[in-house]
Amino acid sequence: MSPIEAALLVAALALPFHFLVQWQLGPLSNPRYLRKHGVVICREDAVQYSAEVIGSYRGRDIHESLRFMGMKYRFERVATPSYQVRSRELLLAPGLVYVTD
Repeated sequence: MSPIEAALLVAALALPFHFLVQWQLGPLSNPRYLRKHGVVICREDAVQYSAEVIGSYRGRDIHESLRFMGMKYRFERVATPSYQVRSRELLLAPGLVYVTD
């Protein structure tokens, strides 16, 4: 097998995988998709806090509201560890649930 044939074989195998990954990750940058399915945030630096602290839970400050990908969320409640996110919700570890309009 020549080097060109090997490169073509690698491209033929890698390109479908690349397009599949792009197809799956594409909706994650769409705010409507995130509103419909909900969001789970594990890293605190992924959100921007835009309001005062109204309390704390397990060592993490609870902010009245925050922004994620341009959408404003307001604090609603604390969730149990087995909680599953619903539409319009953002779950911030360790269990803070925020809701958007």
